[in-house]
Amino acid sequence: MIKQAFKSFIKKIASPVFRQELNNGDIIASAYQYLATSLPSTGIKNCTGIVFSKNRAMQLHALLSSYLYYTKNPAPLHILYRADTGNHKKAYEELKRIFAGQNIFFTEEQGFRKDLEKLLKHIDTFSVFFMTDDGLFLDHFDLEEINAFTSYETIPSLIKGLDLTYCYIQDRQQSLPPFYTPAGTNLPQYLKYWNWKDAEPWSDWAYPLSLDVSFFVKKEIEFFITHTNYKAPNSLESKLHQSFNILFLKRQGVCYTKAKYVNIVCNIVTTEQKNRNTGLHSTESLLSKWEEGYQIDYRKFENMNCSDAETTPFSFIKRSSN
Repeated sequence: MIKQAFKSFIKKIASPVFRQELNNGDIIASAYQYLATSLPSTGIKNCTGIVFSKNRAMQLHALLSSYLYYTKNPAPLHILYRADTGNHKKAYEELKRIFAGQNIFFTEEQGFRKDLEKLLKHIDTFSVFFMTDDGLFLDHFDLEEINAFTSYETIPSLIKGLDLTYCYIQDRQQSLPPFYTPAGTNLPQYLKYWNWKDAEPWSDWAYPLSLDVSFFVKKEIEFFITHTNYKAPNSLESKLHQSFNILFLKRQGVCYTKAKYVNIVCNIVTTEQKNRNTGLHSTESLLSKWEEGYQIDYRKFENMNCSDAETTPFSFIKRSSN
């Protein structure tokens, strides 16, 4: 039913007559939001996470370790990974042993798009979130609490917080959006609502389709992903943003007062675009430290402001086997 409703709406958008009648993108977005909020979103708000990883076993270890340490009621995670050399592959095999029995599942990439869509097809939870292997959790939170807001009206985000006043990718300061409490709700003081459309247009706060721990209704985001032309995580996110961001800007966001998650972009592995990064640690230098028996000391980042964490170099401690 949901898929048919979306298909019908997309066909209408593509219709020349419809485009002439609704040549205002805001009207199209409003029409879609009206359709989406009429769809059922009841039932248990369970979720699943998908993590994208390439040649970063040590960083992935830090992400997974911080996720398990800081997250109350953690959701299952599916790791879609790629290892370009035998040494990188060996590091991922060790990760599998370390996290065995932790509701964390590894899939070695054969073809990114095919593998991702196959994975989405078999996930049967209400919602889904995505992460990349250069992410890190900074503080304790309850996943069930934040995921409970996921709906066709609200996109929760763990990478947002009042400390997110600097956009690393854009290399400039960004304003916080106006926050509010919807009438009739008892929102805790440590949670904040905002409207995605009210944020600075270029900023992180106006980017609802981020693949960094934003929570989506699984059936909805699966539909848009399968109707998007992409090759890897970077083009997936950029194509989703270019094609469908206007539809999701009609929704509200919810976040904690302080960001619970951050991307630490100390190197790049994508070949699709040259992303800004600090260059503090290459993938090969981290692989060497891993092979020497070290891990990233993720606890060093606890309670840091996200902008400080983004540019703080890693320190290393000897790795436990479990």
